Amino acid sequence: MSPADLNSQRLQRVSRFLTQACLVLIVVLPPVYAWFWVTASPDQLATRVNLPANVIQGPLMVWQRVVGGLISAVPLGLFLAGLWQARKCFDLFAGGQVFTLNAVGALKRFAILAAASFASSLVVSTALSTLLTIRNVPGTRQISIGLSTDQVFALFFAGMVWLMAAVIAQGLHLAEENANFV
Repeated sequence: MSPADLNSQRLQRVSRFLTQACLVLIVVLPPVYAWFWVTASPDQLATRVNLPANVIQGPLMVWQRVVGGLISAVPLGLFLAGLWQARKCFDLFAGGQVFTLNAVGALKRFAILAAASFASSLVVSTALSTLLTIRNVPGTRQISIGLSTDQVFALFFAGMVWLMAAVIAQGLHLAEENANFV
């Protein structure tokens, strides 16, 4: 076998693995996330939204956990939709369709959905800080606006993936134009 054939087989094998990994994450993350919102202590929830650990006064009400879980499901839902697109892209790669408009489209959609997930997490975090401290006595309620380096890197990564997909798409269009001239 030639080195190119070995590389192609390795690419297909890794792509099949990543297709399955995306599917596992799509299935596992929602119940784990719901379980977290049901069982997490107020201190854990507070630190998750950039608040001091002891800022929440008294126990959280059930409605706060439900609404908080639903609000925080927005970035998760966008990320899961992005994983679905990544799964489609890896599935195409596993089938040997690497430089195709379908694969590039799925990769672009993954990048857009991942960026939307990370960007929405900024707004969601602020809303959650208000929700978690809404029952505090007046004067001790909090609103938190935060931007972490993880979020910046995630947005940067999503932008890089989108740009790479756009460059590949442009290369495909140029190759198609050149093929039509011959």
